[in-house]
Amino acid sequence: MTSNVDFAQLAERLVGHDYAYLITVDAENRPHPVPVMPTLQGDTVHIGALGGRRSRNNLARSSEVTVMWPPPVPGGYTVIVDGTAEVSDAGGDLASLAIAPSRAVLIRVATPASPGETPCYSDCVDLKLT
Repeated sequence: MTSNVDFAQLAERLVGHDYAYLITVDAENRPHPVPVMPTLQGDTVHIGALGGRRSRNNLARSSEVTVMWPPPVPGGYTVIVDGTAEVSDAGGDLASLAIAPSRAVLIRVATPASPGETPCYSDCVDLKLT
């Protein structure tokens, strides 16, 4: 899959974000978030020691995931990456993920100081190649 994510800009924006939430979807289309400590390695988001029976079951159904890094400081941007996950061959709690991002965005509640023309109702920045 080809991605138009600007990985250099994504890496820069992840500085200071120590943890994230991996969000998978169950059979009833309910989101299932779990805390993780992902790393960006080149053009792939890696999550080691996945654990979590529900997350593994959800990933067996669908490889589409979202990783969400909350802002490290109040008023900062949340980083959201959508992508396709590949589960490692290791079984059980040793399973890890490699996620190929298809989209990356920064988002926060809009303030009077936010840029005017954003593609969403909040203050958001699409991290895509131009």
